[in-house]
Amino acid sequence: MKKMYILALAALAMAFSCQKTENSPEAASEPVVRTFTCTFAQPDTKLAIDDTDGKTTWEAGDQIMIHGGKDGADRQLVTLTDGDISANGKWATITVTIDPYDRTSSGVQSKYYAQYPGSLVPDGNMYYECCFNATNDKLMAACDVDGAFVFYNLCGIISYKVSGGYDQVVFRGNNDETVGYSDYYQVRIRKDDSEMITNYFKPGNGFPTNTPAKTITASVVADGSTVNTICIPNPSGFTSGFTMNFLKEGVIKKTLTTSQAVTLAHGQYRPMGDVTSYLKDYVPDTPPAANHYKDLGTTFTGASALDGSANSYIITSNGTYKFKAVEGNDTATELTTIASVAVLWETQNTASAIDAGSVIASADYHYKSGETPYIVFSTPGTLKAGNALIAAKDDHNDIIWSWHIWIPSTTINNVDAGFAGTNAIMDRNLGALEVTPAAGLLASNGLYYQWGRKDPLCGTHIKGSVSLTTTVASQAASMAVSIKNPTTFYYVESSDWCAVGDANRWDNAGAKTKYDPCPPGYKVPGYNSSLPMWNKSGAKFSGDGVNWSYTQDQSCKYNTATTAFPLPGYVNGNGQSESGYGKRELVWSSKAYDSKKGNCMLIRENAYNAENQAKSSGGNVRCIVE
Repeated sequence: MKKMYILALAALAMAFSCQKTENSPEAASEPVVRTFTCTFAQPDTKLAIDDTDGKTTWEAGDQIMIHGGKDGADRQLVTLTDGDISANGKWATITVTIDPYDRTSSGVQSKYYAQYPGSLVPDGNMYYECCFNATNDKLMAACDVDGAFVFYNLCGIISYKVSGGYDQVVFRGNNDETVGYSDYYQVRIRKDDSEMITNYFKPGNGFPTNTPAKTITASVVADGSTVNTICIPNPSGFTSGFTMNFLKEGVIKKTLTTSQAVTLAHGQYRPMGDVTSYLKDYVPDTPPAANHYKDLGTTFTGASALDGSANSYIITSNGTYKFKAVEGNDTATELTTIASVAVLWETQNTASAIDAGSVIASADYHYKSGETPYIVFSTPGTLKAGNALIAAKDDHNDIIWSWHIWIPSTTINNVDAGFAGTNAIMDRNLGALEVTPAAGLLASNGLYYQWGRKDPLCGTHIKGSVSLTTTVASQAASMAVSIKNPTTFYYVESSDWCAVGDANRWDNAGAKTKYDPCPPGYKVPGYNSSLPMWNKSGAKFSGDGVNWSYTQDQSCKYNTATTAFPLPGYVNGNGQSESGYGKRELVWSSKAYDSKKGNCMLIRENAYNAENQAKSSGGNVRCIVE
């Protein structure tokens, strides 16, 4: 069962901070009988949830863990009785005999701490933090303030009822949001000199790295009247909704999927009511036929094999081609569950629409059980320069990978070694058909890429087949979601489009990565501020030492370089329009500047303005020889 964890502050670091010294003496610890009232933070903290008013009450049998003592080592588990609880259930009174954990010399005014459910508190010293064992329970923590414990809910909660005899549910966000953690997590609820401190689920020092969990598996009471809950630590919501698969005896029977964004915060709950009528039959993924190939007008044996494995391929003559159906530059991960192949879009890099099939006439896949799967495609009899995106889909019609087919109208040359890196670079942007930039010549501009992403976007100036449409989502996504939606532009203002880190993004110590968009033999260039392409301080557009020329609506060129850079602008904002079209260009490097930005070359109105830009922006790529 995949479970949530909450991480306590590291024992080693805290033990060090708690040592007695001559300069910071601790108060003497003596057993003290204390009586506390236990209440709830209002109005948003929910303990007992029903789906009408979210009422919060204590009940007989509830267990609360109180701890204090030197280094947080003394503790007592209290079980509430009817006599401890008020008539309305809003408060309870408990009496304990526990040493205070006196840290007033360090500004910590709280001396006692409490957790509910107490049965879920692990062994070990708590210090002035709290932690819990793995659970999908409603978790609460408190510290003493003036003889009272005020309990805070640590999770956001989704509640529902269901009928059908199910015994488990597997919950996940549709954008692979974090719903739990693999190890303990720190919870800090305490009163300091100046304020209440409520650091929910902050990683503690000295404990193993916490791996975010993408699913919650929870038990279900499926009698139609019992309220079931999904409790999520550190909630922020689900940008594309969530999915719940309902199981019986380990087998998925029904599924429920929402698509609208759902916000969720600490202490907030979202009651869904009875979801039974919204459940759909679960259709499991099935492998394709053991042997599959449709005649594309030529025999499969006549298809020309494209060398290497990549996320894009260059074609220079008409015919039928094949390439290995693997995950881009990851040759070890073969795609053996393909059920269909589709051409998502085509363009000839013009301002006019084109007919479907103008660039790629047909596409399919070839697979024999136990053999390497291939994608197979054919061009029209008369080759047309352009770009296209081919996608492999599973039996649910979900995209599992896609590849860019690039057909330039002139020969691509490698030029200017030492300008962007040690090796030569292409004489044009990735996706450009022509090499010489000129006013209004869309063919020389190339396509756009969000930093670290493998799939191209066309912007608004380039038109194509009817299927060339781009959806704009004002939200972050995981890499997995972006792969399923290669024509969606995920935009987050001044930040990263990718909600979850991925080690296979472009920045990998200079090596070509799984998601690198360049064709075989090329990669996204690294970043070296001493070289002309990346040297902001060395870029001179006027005055003494001028070394760049700039012609608005045409191009920008380093004086000693063979190649020039067009000025197609860069994709920014919700409209997916090219900011600074005819005046600017953003060219990505493979290096991340920080968690929000990538290093780049940015030409902006006759000047080199920046060496980093938000990863959400859509910029060009100038591939360099590997």
